[in-house]
Amino acid sequence: MKSILTCLILLVVSNPVYSQKSRQLEKLLTAYDKAGLFSGSVLIAEKGKIIFEKSYGYRNAPKKEKNTNNSLYRIYSTTKMFTTAVILQLEEQGKLSLNDKLSKYYPAFPKGDSITIANILSHTSGIPSDENSDNTVDENTLIKYLSAKSLDFSPGTDWNYSNSGFYILGHIIKKVTGLDYDKAIESYILQPLQMTHTGFHFNDVTNENKAFGYEFLSDNFSNEALRFKTDHPFAAGAMYSTVEDLFKFNEGLKNYKILMKETLEKAFTPFLKDHYGLGFQISTVFDKKRVGHDGGGPGYRSRYYRVLEDDICVIVISNSELSHTEFIIPTIEKILYEKPYSIPTIVKTNPKDLKKIAGTYSNENTDFFISIIDGQIIFREKNYSMCSLMPVSNTVYQLDEKFTFTFQSGSTREMDSVTIHFRDGTVKTATRSTKNFLWGIIGDATPGGWEGKDIPMQTDLKKPDIYFLKNYKLNKGKLKFRFDNDWGYNLGLNNDGKSIALNAYDFPIEETGNYDIVLDMTNQVKPQYSIKKSFPIKN
Repeated sequence: MKSILTCLILLVVSNPVYSQKSRQLEKLLTAYDKAGLFSGSVLIAEKGKIIFEKSYGYRNAPKKEKNTNNSLYRIYSTTKMFTTAVILQLEEQGKLSLNDKLSKYYPAFPKGDSITIANILSHTSGIPSDENSDNTVDENTLIKYLSAKSLDFSPGTDWNYSNSGFYILGHIIKKVTGLDYDKAIESYILQPLQMTHTGFHFNDVTNENKAFGYEFLSDNFSNEALRFKTDHPFAAGAMYSTVEDLFKFNEGLKNYKILMKETLEKAFTPFLKDHYGLGFQISTVFDKKRVGHDGGGPGYRSRYYRVLEDDICVIVISNSELSHTEFIIPTIEKILYEKPYSIPTIVKTNPKDLKKIAGTYSNENTDFFISIIDGQIIFREKNYSMCSLMPVSNTVYQLDEKFTFTFQSGSTREMDSVTIHFRDGTVKTATRSTKNFLWGIIGDATPGGWEGKDIPMQTDLKKPDIYFLKNYKLNKGKLKFRFDNDWGYNLGLNNDGKSIALNAYDFPIEETGNYDIVLDMTNQVKPQYSIKKSFPIKN
């Protein structure tokens, strides 16, 4: 009776704490949701109990279908934990060893006798990482391609994140188990843990809960991010899941349902660098050790980790590249550990004030671009990807309190300069620029090839957002649209063969000839294009 009373007292004491944290988390996420700066699902658990679970934004923006706690998202490199778990299970079963040399599985692989499976799991193999799906399409292509490359360093002497190494692990799993990689993951992990909403082949998924990934997402506009044509990046990042299924994985690890305690302790121990063990990222929050794995790629961001000492599990998955996921999570942690925190007060701005800050700002080293799309403030520095800012006042905007933008007015109706405080303490000031930046084309279909400069496109003063080349000779090959010779902002073809997406597939030019080329940037969210053979002019 005494123990029952003790338990009841503990429940009464702990529940208000959970309730308070839940309210704080709700307030935080709602603020970002209302500002259009988060779309996705969040699950937080303490000691096996879910204390917060909620979803925001759209899973299908054109249809206005909202995300739910059952939304299916790509999790990209979070997949590496599953690849790792199968490899470690196979070692427990005596079917392979972490000390096995790569040469055991690929005898002709250069220096394969100096690379161990442990090296590959810990990213200390020196195998260079490759993101091109053409080089990783199948086992033979992958091994042939990597065999022709030099190692980044001697195995075991340094650290370098390598997706290619995990592609190889996926093929080793098939060699050892006789199962295709995805079937092995299902057999060894998903089925035992009843993770029924996790899997592969995301493009083929027809479940109504499927969340599409967006490079831009607002209430009125959206553009879907690149969809890979295949399950690229394979064993390094091809899976999809839900927050609830990832929590099942968390509980399965914690309760030693799929791996033994000694195995997990080895995986959670830094191998060479203090931030990575065997297939798991290692970090700290308020001096407490946490383990897990992030994931990120076109359209999605994923973060899963567990604070070992306190049995706290944090899972955040987003389906918008402009979501403030990485800025939200530190505040979530402060709430969980009852540390001082602040929720940004997002000021409602006048469209006329937003219009004043839009434009290009330059200094002697770089250029900054500010666009206003459906009330969203989109910032990009040359050679970097885009991000969305939140308004603090009519002249101050931020990513978070350590990354701020202060605009100064001058004699014109527009803002004349901006001072940017970066997270690393760097401060840059730039003034409004009148530089003429143009879109161009680049690729082996152009005279300059992939290593050359853009072929600049022309514009009409009456239609400055429409870029074109008329009767321009292209070679048989491929090309992309690129902004001012900047790979940080390039446009390609999505896997539907029709729509444009950032960093997407090359446009194919099937035969040498003269072409009329148009890139219509009138709608920055959904650019339009045409590449058509020119018709000869008749006399």
